[in-house]
Amino acid sequence: MRRPGPCRRSRALTGTVVLLCAAALTGLVGCSGESDAPSDGAGKASPAPEGDLAGTVVEAVAETRRTSARFDQEITMSDGKQTQLLFIKGDFDMAGDMGRLTVEIPEIGGARAEELFVAGKVYLRAVKETAGPWGYFDRNKSEVHLPLRAPMNDPEHTLFQVGMAKNVYYQGVEKMNGAPAKHYRGMLDHLAVSLRLGKSQQEDANRERAARGDDVPVYADVWIDEAGRVVQTRTAFDFGYNSTTVTTVFSDFGRPVKVTAPPAAGLATLSPVPHILTG
Repeated sequence: MRRPGPCRRSRALTGTVVLLCAAALTGLVGCSGESDAPSDGAGKASPAPEGDLAGTVVEAVAETRRTSARFDQEITMSDGKQTQLLFIKGDFDMAGDMGRLTVEIPEIGGARAEELFVAGKVYLRAVKETAGPWGYFDRNKSEVHLPLRAPMNDPEHTLFQVGMAKNVYYQGVEKMNGAPAKHYRGMLDHLAVSLRLGKSQQEDANRERAARGDDVPVYADVWIDEAGRVVQTRTAFDFGYNSTTVTTVFSDFGRPVKVTAPPAAGLATLSPVPHILTG
C-alpha cells in the first residue's frame, strides 16, 4: 500500500494533545528490522501472500492473547511545535487478565506512574521521588482520551485494535530481535480508531470525520513470528502539523506473571479523567 499525500490538520486531535501535555502531572493520585526475502525455510524464495490478509492478523492477535509476554512501548506525540515521548514497559498475562507496567515521560520532570491489572481492577499510583498512594477503578470502565492510546496503557487493547485492521497486505519478512517475522500493513477505520474513546473525545472524532467526509488515515503495521504470535505493532497517523506513532514490542512469551492487588486500606476510587500518562 502506498502512503497517501499530506492531509489537512486535525484540529480536534491537536487540541487534545496540547491540553494533556500541558497538564502532565495534574490529576493523578497524590526495532526497526532488516528486510530479508521471503523464504520457505529451505533457502528458496517463497511466493508472497496475496489479497487482503486481515484474517491472518486476527489469528495472530488471538494466539498472542492466549499467553503472557513482556511488552515495551514507545509513543511519540507531536503537535508541530513540541514532541512528547512516552515509554511504557511491563509484563502481562493476557490469558489470565493480569499484569503490571510502568509509564514514564522523561521530558516532563521524569513524570512516572505504576499500574497493576488484577481481578478486573486497574490500580494506579504516581511515582516521583517517592511512590504515592494507590487508587483504582474498574478496568472495563477505563477510557481512551488521546488518539491511538490504550485505556490505562492496556496492551491487550493495542492488540485488539490492530486486529481490527482492514485492507491488510503482506510487506515481506524482516528480522525482529534476530528472528524472522512477517510484516503486514493495513488501515484502521473510524470504528477502530474510536475504540473505547471517552464521550467528549468520541464527539471530537465524529466531528473530524464528518468534516473530512471520510475516515482519518491511520496505519497499522503488525509483525508476526514463525509461531504465529504478534512480536511488534505500530499504529500511526501524520497530518504534518500533528502526529502520533505507537510502537509496541512483545517478547518473552509464556513467562510467569504474578500480580497482587495493593492492600484495601487507604485505596482511593479514581475517575477516568484525561491524562497523558494514562491515555
